[in-house]
Amino acid sequence: MELIYETRDGKGNDIVKEVKVKEFPLVDAVFECPICHKSYTRGVEVKKAVSSNFTDYAYLDKYVCDQCSQLFSLYFYNYIVDPDGIRLLNVRQLRDELCRPQKPPFRFVITTSQKKHLFYRAIVNSNPDRFYVNLETEPICTTRERMTELFGFVENLVTIGASKKGMESGEIPFAVLQKVGFRALEYLNYELKTSREIQIPLYCGQKLEKSEEDCLWNLDLILKRWSEGKRL
Repeated sequence: MELIYETRDGKGNDIVKEVKVKEFPLVDAVFECPICHKSYTRGVEVKKAVSSNFTDYAYLDKYVCDQCSQLFSLYFYNYIVDPDGIRLLNVRQLRDELCRPQKPPFRFVITTSQKKHLFYRAIVNSNPDRFYVNLETEPICTTRERMTELFGFVENLVTIGASKKGMESGEIPFAVLQKVGFRALEYLNYELKTSREIQIPLYCGQKLEKSEEDCLWNLDLILKRWSEGKRL
């Protein structure tokens, strides 16, 4: 089995990569899969799917089903698992997926280290309106509306000269604040203190192909709504 992953090379050219999903031998066993919680009579032995360095046995039983065992191959990628299967996502696609309706049940996995199996930590969502996103090992509860606003805030600021690294520490350059106003700094620190949701766009938000004028207009709308107490 192969999955499609859209990415870019070192020169910024769009390329399509075919990601091979490893197949593991099936054995006879009566069990409930710890990932999808369905009953099976054949499955994959966990010890055959992981390396000798694996230590997260507390999250798994002795067996997983064939379909869920495919996720052992994807520790390097961001992805959604839903009734239609697995979709691999690059950081540019994450925003769109987080801001559009999903088909439950689904789990949303974002890896920041590209070194850990995360699928068995991810919460399975049955509510498409309020859902959890696993940012590495941390489940963060959010909504499409909140993601739309927070990505808008972060990405518009990045486009006019702020950095995600600086915003993680509650900092926006003075030159940017002169353009957008000091409400932006108040809003940023409010979000950093009151929820973890902003950490998602601070990790995967991208610079926009928009003019500075458009970015400032968008930021003014976000900050005005917040100032009026209309927090999404």
